[in-house]
Amino acid sequence: MPNKILKIILVLDLVAVNGMTGYLLWRSITPELRSTPLNLRGETEVINKDDCGEECKDEIKNQLASLQVKTQRGETIVVLPSATPTSKPVVKTTVKKVRREEILAIPGSGSVLATDWTDISGTFFYFDIRDWPGLVEIFFEANMKLFNSNGYGYVRLFDVTHGIAVTGSENNTNSQADIWTKSQKVYFWAGKNLIKVQAKSLTSDTTVYNLGRLRIVMEN
Repeated sequence: MPNKILKIILVLDLVAVNGMTGYLLWRSITPELRSTPLNLRGETEVINKDDCGEECKDEIKNQLASLQVKTQRGETIVVLPSATPTSKPVVKTTVKKVRREEILAIPGSGSVLATDWTDISGTFFYFDIRDWPGLVEIFFEANMKLFNSNGYGYVRLFDVTHGIAVTGSENNTNSQADIWTKSQKVYFWAGKNLIKVQAKSLTSDTTVYNLGRLRIVMEN
């Protein structure tokens, strides 16, 4: 019986000693754990850092001020500003064409006493529309008169190459004085063509042809 009591006392003594030792050890370790940084203890530390300076904050205020706020049916709608096009408008350059006139003199002169178209000698010439770049229109001008002013005298151009009268080339007058007359627009066939002047009158009067010319209008 005394031995059993002794064993119980020894066990209680050991428990008391170990408990005191554990307490002292906990007291010595806890302050170090409390002062240890979170990342060394396996924990995550959230740090809020403001890198936006004064200029950054002013820009944010300007952007917010440019937003349009509309209220519709109790709801607030933020309207973003429309993007400003950065592309430059295409400027088209208009080239203005210049119109000019040139005179081509027709050789020869003469008179005709006939009611049918008759050739006037010495008035042959060649004409090719390809020699006149930018050609717009052509007129046949004739200096002429009717000798006795009895009716009308006529002159025209004739295309010898194709055997036809040149369209629009007819001129006429009943004046006894020399006068310049001007035809409608003259239309030549394509290619290099031999041209001549013809004359006639409606009566037995004499048509006098003094000289002629082509007024050629171009634009380029």
